[in-house]
Amino acid sequence: MIRINLALGGGGARGLAHIAMLEAFDELGLKPHRLAGTSIGAVVAALYASGIPAADIRADVERLIGLGPRRFKDMFGKDELAHWFRFVDLEFRRGGLFRGKRFQAFLRHRMPARDFAHLKIPLKIVATDFHSWQPVVFDSGDLALAVKASMSVPGVFAPVRLDGHLLIDGGAVDPLPYDLWRDECDITIAIEAAPMRARDPRKSPRMLDAVFTTIQIMQRSIVAEKMKRNPPDLLIRPKIAGVRLMDFHKAEHIFAEAETEKQRLKCELMRLMESAGARHHGHAAE
Repeated sequence: MIRINLALGGGGARGLAHIAMLEAFDELGLKPHRLAGTSIGAVVAALYASGIPAADIRADVERLIGLGPRRFKDMFGKDELAHWFRFVDLEFRRGGLFRGKRFQAFLRHRMPARDFAHLKIPLKIVATDFHSWQPVVFDSGDLALAVKASMSVPGVFAPVRLDGHLLIDGGAVDPLPYDLWRDECDITIAIEAAPMRARDPRKSPRMLDAVFTTIQIMQRSIVAEKMKRNPPDLLIRPKIAGVRLMDFHKAEHIFAEAETEKQRLKCELMRLMESAGARHHGHAAE
């Protein structure tokens, strides 16, 4: 059996493109042997590792943001706004706009697996220790809590306190954790939903855009250094234009933009599987 190590990186709303990449696996009848995720990549990886097919994850996203027969702007009706606030718990005193408790409860409700031990696919999730600046890798315990820690973007979600650590978004130290399972697998694939450069450099960004883009520039530098030392067998970077960090309402656009790289991933997967299979047969013959 060819063992595939798949890592899903951060990227905020652009990380919804990870769902399309997982659809590529499902459409080919393949499953990763191991999964790793950071931030939004941790969210998607946890849902998939729990046993939810990628198409069902996409359908959940579309229902959540009101796509399909309704337009997103309709979400601002009284009843729909109440629906959104089920996932938002404002908190201005603890390091973020949202505490994330309701989102954590939503994950627990949606994911068949409550604990890493119950996952269909082994998974590692990366968070960052705020005080030591070191990665904290979860592979056991409360799954929803690990996801919440990994996606605790400073200023957006409040940090998570756990076992003496103050945990923030894993992208601060490891935005694309493709090396966590590498030694246990034959093929390593990394998906990075990276931002594209501004189309109009003459236009000044808004404050939050400037802050988030600065974070993303630093994360890209971390990934670039990792790539120099030990690149994955395949790096997929869906080109998602016109989507900011929190533009989750643009899911329909994100899925459409990801389609080209989804098809490329399918072709590359078949090529890598054939190559790895030939190597296995060669070793067996020896």
